[in-house]
Amino acid sequence: MLERINYLKNELNKYSYNYYVLDNPLISDFEYDKLYKELEELEKQNPLLITPDSPTQRVGGISTGFEEVKHKYRLYSLDNTYNYEELKKWYERITKEIGKNVDLVCELKIDGLAIALTYNNGLFVKGATRGNGIIGEEITQNLKTIKAIPLKLFENADLEVRGEIYMPKTSFEKLNDENIRNGEKPFANPRNAAAGSLRQLDSTITAKRDLSMFTYTPIIENAEYVPTTHWEGMQYLKKLGFKINPNIRLVNNIDGAIEFCKEWENKRFELDYATDGVVIKVNSFAYQNELGFTSRAPKWATAFKFPPEEISTILKDIEIGIGKTGAVTPVAVLEPVNLAGSIVSRASLHNFDEIKRLDIRIGDRVLIKKAAEIIPKVIKVCDNQGHENLPLYRIPEFCPACHSKLTTIEGEVNLYCINPYCQDVLKAKLEYWVSKEAMDIDSVGPTIISKLFDLGLIKEPIDFYKLSVEDFLKLDLVKEKSATNMFNAIQQSKKKPLSRFITALSIRHVGKETAEILTNEFPSLEKFENSSFEDFSKIDGIGEKIAKNIYEFFHDENNLKMLDEFIKLGFKFENNSSERTNELAGKTFVLTGTLQSMTRDEAGDKIKMMGGKTSSSVSKKTSYVIAGENPGSKLDKAQDLGVIILNEEEFLNLIKK
Repeated sequence: MLERINYLKNELNKYSYNYYVLDNPLISDFEYDKLYKELEELEKQNPLLITPDSPTQRVGGISTGFEEVKHKYRLYSLDNTYNYEELKKWYERITKEIGKNVDLVCELKIDGLAIALTYNNGLFVKGATRGNGIIGEEITQNLKTIKAIPLKLFENADLEVRGEIYMPKTSFEKLNDENIRNGEKPFANPRNAAAGSLRQLDSTITAKRDLSMFTYTPIIENAEYVPTTHWEGMQYLKKLGFKINPNIRLVNNIDGAIEFCKEWENKRFELDYATDGVVIKVNSFAYQNELGFTSRAPKWATAFKFPPEEISTILKDIEIGIGKTGAVTPVAVLEPVNLAGSIVSRASLHNFDEIKRLDIRIGDRVLIKKAAEIIPKVIKVCDNQGHENLPLYRIPEFCPACHSKLTTIEGEVNLYCINPYCQDVLKAKLEYWVSKEAMDIDSVGPTIISKLFDLGLIKEPIDFYKLSVEDFLKLDLVKEKSATNMFNAIQQSKKKPLSRFITALSIRHVGKETAEILTNEFPSLEKFENSSFEDFSKIDGIGEKIAKNIYEFFHDENNLKMLDEFIKLGFKFENNSSERTNELAGKTFVLTGTLQSMTRDEAGDKIKMMGGKTSSSVSKKTSYVIAGENPGSKLDKAQDLGVIILNEEEFLNLIKK
C-alpha cells in the first residue's frame, strides 16, 4: 500500500512538473485524473500515510486569517532606471567600485506579487508574501494550490527562493469576463487579480484562479551544489524543479543589457503575462557581496522600467455597439494617442454601470491603459476643472439601431436589445459567423456582409450557403475572381469541425473553448438535440447557466429546423471526437507565415485533433515551428533556440504519418 502511494505521488508530481513548468505534458488529462483519484482514494483509506508533498494537498480549506511572519532573509526593493543614460551611469558606478567590467544577467521584470518560499530537505514548508520586506503574511496553503510551485524538489536541499506570482493575460480576461457577467467589479490588471487571488481565505478559490510563478533568486543553505554566479543559480533552480522565465540572458557589458531592453520593449506584448521592465543583476555572487546594499536596495541590481502603459486623452464621444447576443456595449471614442507602441482612438468602457461608477462624461480628460497590455480601456477620469460643468452621461433607453426598448437579463449587468430582427444584431451574428474564432471565412469581411445584407441577400448565417457567384457579382467593385473565391470559401467552411459550428451559432456564453469541451462529449448534432439539461450541466467546466442556454437552444423548434437545413445544405459533423488521436500528444507547435493548403487556424485544428498544442510564441519548450511563406520574427527565434522548423510539405507529411 505504502509503495503504491509513493509511486503515485512521484508519478503525479513528475507529470505536473512536465505540464506546468516545462509545458510538455506526458499524459492526457484523463490519465492524470485517473491516477489522482486512485491516490485520493488510497489516502482516504490510509490518512496516516498522507504527506505534505502529496498532490492531493494542493487544495486546502478555509483559513481564519493570515499570520505575520518575519522573513529569515530580507526581501529588498530595487532601484529603478528609466532611460539608457541612467542605466549606463549605474553600470559605471559598478565597474568603478569593482575595478573592471562585469558580466550581467538580464531578466524580464514580471508584474506580479513577490513571495518567499522555504524548503527543508527538499520539501516545501512555508510561503509568505513580501510585505514590507522584513515582515510578510504566511500564505502557505494558498501557494500549495499553484501547480508551478513544487511541493518536493528533485534534490533534498535546504534553501529559500524568491519568486513572482502572476496571472496569465488570457486567464485575467476570462476572470474579468466572468466577474462582469456576474455583476461583480472587474480587476484593474493581472497583478491586482493575482494579489486578490492569493489573499483568499478559502484556498479552493485560489486554486481556481489559474496562477503561476517564475522563480528568480536562490538562497542556498545546504545542498549538494552551491553556485557561484546568478546565472548558475538560475540553472540550478531549473534542475531542482522550479519554473524560471525562459527570457533570460547573460551579457558581458551594459551594451548587451541595453540591447536586451530594446528587444523586449515592444516584443513583450506577444507574451501571455504582464511585464513592465527588465531586471539587470551583476552575475558574480562574490561581486554582489562586495557591492552590498543601500538601506532599501541592492547596489548590484537595478530595474529598467519600460515607458508607462497609461496615458491621458480626451473622451470625444461614447458610441454604442450591439453584439451578436444583443448585448449593448459602450465604447469610448478618444482623441488619438500613442499607447504601448500603437495609436489608440477607441477603448472599452465595459458596461453602463462602469460609466456610472467612474462618473465618466463626454469631454472629460480620461486615463486609459491596456488591460493585460492588450485591450485599451478607460480606467478613470483625470482631475480636471471642467468636469463638474459637463452634462452627466445618460444611459440609453432604446436601441440605437432598431429603437426597441432596451432591457436587462436577470443576473447580468449588460443592457440588451431583444428584438430578434434588429439589423445590428443580425449583422453582428453574420460577422461573428465568418470570424476566425468561428467558421473562419476570411475572404468575407464586414463590408461585404453589410452590402449583402443591404441588398437583402442575407439575413442569417444559413443564407451564406444559398449564395451563388452571381449574387456576389451584384456588389459594387466585386469582379468574377473575387466572387468565385468568396463562394468557394463559404462552401469549404461546410467541412469545419463541429466545435467551430457550435461556436458560430452564437449561443449565449458559449465561446470557442466551451464549444470544444462540449463536442468532446457530444460528437454529433443529434447528440446535442437528444441530450437533457442534466447531461449538459454535469460536464466539467459547464455551469448551470450555460447548460440552460445550450439546452434551450437545441430544444427550440425554429433552431431545430435551421440545423436540419444546414445538414441538407451539405454540412457533415458526425464522428468529430472519434477522429481525435494522440499521435502529437506532448508536442507544442507554433505557426508563422502563410500556408497554401490551409489557413493557420485549420492547421491548428488538425494539430489539436491529433492531441498536440499550439502556442503563439516560440520558446525552448516549442517542439516544432511550422513556417509558411513570409514568416515573421518567430522563425528567427526558432533558429536561435535550435527549435525544429518544418515547411508546409514537411508538416503535411508529419500529420499524415
